[in-house]
Amino acid sequence: MLTSLKLRHFRNLAPFERRMDGGRHLLFGGNGAGKTSVLEAIYLLATTKSFRSNRLSECIQRGRQGFELAAEVDTGVRQSLALEVVAAGDKRRLLNGKAAPLARHLAALPVVSWTAADADLFTGPPKDRRRFLDRGVIGLQATSVAVMSRYREALRQKRRLLAAGGRQRSDLLAPWNDLLAAAGAEIVRRRQRFVARLGAELATDLERIGLSLPAIALDYRPSPPDGADENALRARLDAVEGSEWDRRMSLLGPHRDDLVLRWDGYPLRGSVSAGERKLLGLLIVAAQGRVMTREGPEPVYLLDDLDAELAPSTLAAFWTLLAPVGQLFASSNRPEVWTSLELDSTLRVEAGRVAPGSLAERT
Repeated sequence: MLTSLKLRHFRNLAPFERRMDGGRHLLFGGNGAGKTSVLEAIYLLATTKSFRSNRLSECIQRGRQGFELAAEVDTGVRQSLALEVVAAGDKRRLLNGKAAPLARHLAALPVVSWTAADADLFTGPPKDRRRFLDRGVIGLQATSVAVMSRYREALRQKRRLLAAGGRQRSDLLAPWNDLLAAAGAEIVRRRQRFVARLGAELATDLERIGLSLPAIALDYRPSPPDGADENALRARLDAVEGSEWDRRMSLLGPHRDDLVLRWDGYPLRGSVSAGERKLLGLLIVAAQGRVMTREGPEPVYLLDDLDAELAPSTLAAFWTLLAPVGQLFASSNRPEVWTSLELDSTLRVEAGRVAPGSLAERT
């Protein structure tokens, strides 16, 4: 749980420092007020990444040379997190005042999130779903970053060789294929485990929410299908080597996996409404949070523009699923939608300034 948050020169936000309590909290205000930036700051502290930009320098307030984020957290162990970014793009992260391995930093404040960037998760490109899978895997076991790093580096080296072309020599690719098979099979096994647990929690939530929804299932598709077996994956890499040289690209491995959401037995398609897609995504986030809670510290939930595209009755039904969570931050620019929903606090965000907001201000 986040127990305090401090930020300086981040996006359009005024300097901010306050104690954070448990429970469900609403940030409300107009468009561009800074609500999403508050959630982004928490996410960035927890994961060292932004859900809005690949370049952290874009998060620096105009006219400033860098930004600073800091927090105190309590997940059974009290720790402090800090992140500093300067205009040149240099990043410094601290755990308890000292540099620490990335896995330890990621484990300090687990989070799950839903933002505008996730709107087309199950109808957009497979890379978005692979990113979702790996966020879930890391959420369950932060040390997974080491396995993923080994895979990415071996894939980078293999791609470099393939792109160069030249003589098609197996001895050039063999060392990288060995590394790819070992790390790749481990990634597939971890993804399979995450998806299986996610599916079980999702099924439970669908029964609890009380809405008339078709059957929903998650279909994880490794590349190749038997990619969880290191020896099988290595043999498959050998089998496609000629084609990889011809096409100058890597054709098999977890970097080509996909996750398909089945809606009433069929893959999700564009015919599903924006509201239905939004609800499905939120249900999966709620299920992911429960999977993480069963295996370790409960994550902080970050739900941006939560009520958008949801009917009030749908929002109310979903909100009941989140009643037991330890800490949640949601944002909205429609405070009137929330008048009948249970909240532990409200924060008004206006022109980059964050302050407590009374229930009366929401109407």
